[in-house]
Amino acid sequence: MNEFNVIPKWNVSDNVKILVTDKNFLSKKDFNLSYTNNNYSITKKNRECLSNILPSTPHYIKQVHGKKIIYLDERKAISHVCDGIITKTKNRVISVLTADCIPVVISSLCGSIICILHVGRKGAEYNIINSAFKILKEYNYVFEAWIGPAISKNYYLVDIYIKNLFEHIDSQYSRFFYRNHADERFFHMDLIGIVSYQLKNNGVKNISYSELCTVKNNNNYYSHRLNSDPKRFGTFVWFE
Repeated sequence: MNEFNVIPKWNVSDNVKILVTDKNFLSKKDFNLSYTNNNYSITKKNRECLSNILPSTPHYIKQVHGKKIIYLDERKAISHVCDGIITKTKNRVISVLTADCIPVVISSLCGSIICILHVGRKGAEYNIINSAFKILKEYNYVFEAWIGPAISKNYYLVDIYIKNLFEHIDSQYSRFFYRNHADERFFHMDLIGIVSYQLKNNGVKNISYSELCTVKNNNNYYSHRLNSDPKRFGTFVWFE
């Protein structure tokens, strides 16, 4: 089990564990975890494999590219329509599925409260980070974050409309866009940079990064932007 754990460069307690799957997870070919537009039985078997090695059956969410956060400990429902989950329950596994969007894990230093977020362009626009911290700041903790495999600015192109949209929200966002000289109609967008900026604005001083781009490392991770891939890899977090 330890060989699959991510070990971020952060100061969070060692009781917090992160697991990230890839295309060949558990030596299986094409370890997809999304049901949408995929073979149901194969995805179900892959999820069952995960349930056998994790401390509990993961809580999956129906991601809608919004800013809704669910505090899991206050809910009894199994199905969750949102883009982020928070829990203070030991060995409760929370997760997001991605293929270019950013999996963000946030934890208190003591490891007694954890959060996982699915942050794409819309999530950054709506500032789902702020939504998460409206709940997290109720606790007098210091928080740190880890950003998992996601599309890097070198491969994320957007048009002038998207650039202007973000700059209208916050003029500081302008530094996260630069022109693509191969086609000057487009700009490179540093989504990871924007999310990091939003985390820092919420008092997160230490952010650790996987340094893995889903496009550049497409042999290992799914990328929707590269080839419209409907498959997804998973990021899971819990504390022992």
